[in-house]
Parts: sequence; structure tokens; C-alpha cells
Amino acid sequence: ARPETFQALRAQANRALREDNLTRVFRETGTAGAAEYFELLGSMPKRYYGQGAWEGASKISGAAMAETILSGVSACHACVIACGRVVTIPEGPYARTKAKGPEYETIAAFGPNLLNDDLQAITHLGDLCDRYGLDSISMGNVLGLAYLLFEQGRITERETGGLSLRWGDIRPVEILIAQTARREGFGALLAHGARGLGRAFGAEDLAVEVKGLEVPYHDPRGVAGIALSYATSPRGACHNQSDFFMVELGQSSEELGIPYLDRHQVEGKARYVAIHQNWRTACNSLVLCYFANVAPSVALALLNAAMGWEWDLPTMLQAGERGWQLKRVINSRLGATRADDRLPRRLLEPLADGGAAGFVPDLETMLREYYEARGWDPVTGQPTPETLQRLGLGFALEESL
Repeated sequence: ARPETFQALRAQANRALREDNLTRVFRETGTAGAAEYFELLGSMPKRYYGQGAWEGASKISGAAMAETILSGVSACHACVIACGRVVTIPEGPYARTKAKGPEYETIAAFGPNLLNDDLQAITHLGDLCDRYGLDSISMGNVLGLAYLLFEQGRITERETGGLSLRWGDIRPVEILIAQTARREGFGALLAHGARGLGRAFGAEDLAVEVKGLEVPYHDPRGVAGIALSYATSPRGACHNQSDFFMVELGQSSEELGIPYLDRHQVEGKARYVAIHQNWRTACNSLVLCYFANVAPSVALALLNAAMGWEWDLPTMLQAGERGWQLKRVINSRLGATRADDRLPRRLLEPLADGGAAGFVPDLETMLREYYEARGWDPVTGQPTPETLQRLGLGFALEESL
């Protein structure tokens, strides 16, 4: 290890981060700062991924929070970005002082997903999820499905215990969050997630999930690359395995060999999604924050100084690739197949309006190119023996066959 070099590099990286434009956006408006932009592109889901345009985005954005209830910022230990929100609501049913403000995913979950534009209510519902230990992405997703099934008449007040689930009315949500945490009443069904709720009412095809994990609030009809990220992620629809939508929105990735790609481009994108997944697997192994917009070469220099290594960037990317391929082998041993690399039906139906109107990602084309880029069998979707041997993972061969 080279501690003096590491400390010098760390100080240099922090100085650069303080002046970075993305850092400024996160500090000023938090993770919800891009809400209105996502709405413009059609990548922020509305009405459980079934509606394109919505006029309420300006009321629940990071800018709206800054203008109304924001009273401070917060940060992880020693972080110069400070993307966390501290909010104060002086009066009313959601009154609180210097409380945690909602992140983008929470805002999208209890906002446009349910056609609700009350930022104070969203803050309260996100806080409830935190207190109960519930993930707001999954909670909002399963609630959206419940609202949809209620609209279609597949669920009635008989099943919900007298609660009327109407788009835009979030009064039942507080009750249902508590019931879900306690597995009481209708919440006992919600606790099984979107797949379980859909299965209970013969509507599994309406559940917006992949491999059992609820889809986050980045619609692949607005940013096509995330379709492949969701479909191939080893843990289901997870934007933290590869936030490729950020690349499609202009995040610099030239050092990784990833050029700027149009957000609706399909052909030729798969190999770059794979590279980005390798990079993010390495980042996750190092516990690097995605919001720290430092160049890969800087992260590599910090790693080399900390460990006393002399890695180059291809070596670091290959370390990430080894991790990704091993997770694929493990999933295969646990019963996952090519059929699990899919998107839910609702995301493969075109929206009538909004920034993504009429577009549906051609997932089969992307998967075909992706398997070739990954060195996977096109029929089984599993890593070939040659791929595992190339990466020094021959020990996993028996498990992959």
C-alpha cells in the first residue's frame, strides 16, 4: 500500500468533486433534481407504468422541494456531495422539523406512480417506510399494482377491508404500509410483492417485476439501455447493478470505451451495457458511490494506491466481469434460465403520449447481441466453457453445465 499517495489522490478527487457540475445538482436539488427531466423524456413512470404525460412533475421535483420544504442538506460521512435532504413542514397533518427528505425513487413511488402530487404526503409516506424497514421502491410498486387491479375490478373493497384505491387518492396508503409491515389485512397480500399479489388475483402478467424484484422508477421506454440492465441483472430489476440510463442521459464514460448513445438506440448497445455492468460490479465491490462523478482512471489510481497494485483499467474491468459471470453461474445453479431474462408485459406496451410515446425496446435483439458480447450460449443463456476458462473461472465449469 502507498498511504501518502492515496491521501494525496483522495484530496485531489474531493477537490474535483466539489467543483463538479453533477455534484452541484445533487447538492442543490438532491436525487429528485432530475424528476422533471425524466418526465420530459418519458422515463419517470406514471399510473403504474401505464401513462405517458403528467402535469404534476413540477410539484414533486427536487426544485419544488428546495422552494418549499427544504431546510438543510445531509451527507454520508466525509462526503463532499451532500445529496441528502433535510426538510421541515411547519404545520398540517405531515408536520415535522428537520426530518429526512425523500429521494427520487421514493418520490416517484408515492407520487406519479399513484398520480399524487402532494410532496408533503410523499415525505410522510417515505418516512413511514423507513420506520417500518420497508423498501419504498417495492412498496410503491406493489401499491401501484393494487390500485390498477382495483381500477379493473379484480380487487374490491371486500379484499381491501373497505379501502377505496383511486388514482390520486393516497389516504389509504398510510394504512396499507402499516398493514404490509405487520402482515395484517390486505397488507398480508401486499407483503408477497408484486408477483405474489398478481398471482393471487390471476393478474401475474400485470406485475411490473423481473425475477421477482419490483422494477424501479426508470422506464426503459424512455431509456432503452436500462431494459437490458433490468432483464439480465442477477437479482432482478435493479438499477444499482448498472445505472445505464445515466450513460444514455449524457454521463461521461469515454474512458470505459462507451460512446454517447441515443437513448432509444437498440442495435449495437448491448456490448456497452455489458462493459458498464462490469464497471459497476467493480464499483460495488469497492463500495464506490455512483454519485461520485470521478473518472474511472481516478478510481483505479485510488485502488492501486490503497492495495499497492499496478492494475490497468482493463484489469479492473475484468475483475468486474469475473464477478458478473460468477453471479450468472450461481443463478443457474439455483434454477434460473434464459426465460428469466425478460421484461414485464406492461413495459413492452407503447405509451400513448409523453416523451417516450410509441417506443418499445426490442429486447430480443438486445439480448441476442448481449449474449454474444458476454460469451454466453444463445440457447441456454449460460456462460460457455471458453468464457469461464478465459476469465480463470474454470472451477465454475461443473456448476454451469
